Amino acid sequence: MQGDVVETLKALGVSDETIERAVERGDPQGAIFDEILMPAIAERTVSAREIEERGGITVTTNLRVMEAFGLPKPAPDEAYFTPREADALVEIGRLGDLWPPEVMIQVSRVYGRLLARIAQTEIQLFRLHVERRLLAEGEDPLSALRSVQDAFARLLPISEPILVGVHRRWVEHELAQAAIREAESEAGAGSLPGAVQVTFLFCDLKDFTAYADREGDEAAVQVIDRFAETVVRQRGRDFRFTKALGDGFMLVYGDPHAAVAAGGRVVDAMRGIDTPGVHASVHSGVAVVREGDYFGSAVNLAARLLLAADRDQLVATRPVVEETGSAFSWDPAGTREVKGMAEPVDLFRLRGSKLRAG
Repeated sequence: MQGDVVETLKALGVSDETIERAVERGDPQGAIFDEILMPAIAERTVSAREIEERGGITVTTNLRVMEAFGLPKPAPDEAYFTPREADALVEIGRLGDLWPPEVMIQVSRVYGRLLARIAQTEIQLFRLHVERRLLAEGEDPLSALRSVQDAFARLLPISEPILVGVHRRWVEHELAQAAIREAESEAGAGSLPGAVQVTFLFCDLKDFTAYADREGDEAAVQVIDRFAETVVRQRGRDFRFTKALGDGFMLVYGDPHAAVAAGGRVVDAMRGIDTPGVHASVHSGVAVVREGDYFGSAVNLAARLLLAADRDQLVATRPVVEETGSAFSWDPAGTREVKGMAEPVDLFRLRGSKLRAG
């Protein structure tokens, strides 16, 4: 069987060296992916020492950065970087006074952890949903593997511009949040252009990362899909805005009653299944509307309060409870220090909900 696969790979033009490496790791069919990746690997012609000699980050810093990314550390004279990557590392070195090496290493740890997870998910889902189907539908092994090879070659380049674009948009979002927080501290939120009184509902899957690590990415994706469908089905008719946040959602309402009711329904709908449950937080306050999104300290407070809610729980602040006390039952949940808030925040926990869709 393996011999047939090897012969088919050779017929596709995969090199003997690439096939041998794939066979050694017990995944001969994986050679078709390696072959597509080889041209990009061949572009890595610049060493860490050459980057340092051009005025970029030092060899020592370079190796620490690669280690922070979770990648193997290259030898100082190993051809490890593409010219484009080298140019970026040279520029970072020249900006050392503005962007010190220790800051670069901190950012690299975050990038490495999240990008590794993205790559793992992409490959697992491709092999599960694309490769498996194409191999089953192929008229013969050669045409089936060629279809897989073509599909991977077409899909691989798509991710990079999308990831760059998403990163840029999140940077824009964070800059806007920072600017509005500063403006709020200077002028007060209510006096800023575009300021509105709204209620924020944040909800996400509790302990989702641990679940994904335990059950695998396919199960994790299914849970996220079910959660997204639940939010759409249970958010009611009175929401103003919905934004997906990885494994969670931010919803905006004009009325705190609608926000609490929706949050309770979402928590109840995800309760009791053998997957991560949901926790939620609600806060009313003044926010600034900009380019269709909401910014300001009220948004940040509502998001950070999720940490105070356990699985199957919804917590809210005093302004929400004062507005909804006649409609819902609340239990005091103590106070919490929240980053960016001068005083501790009084919290309350929603008592058993079982709410119908509004």
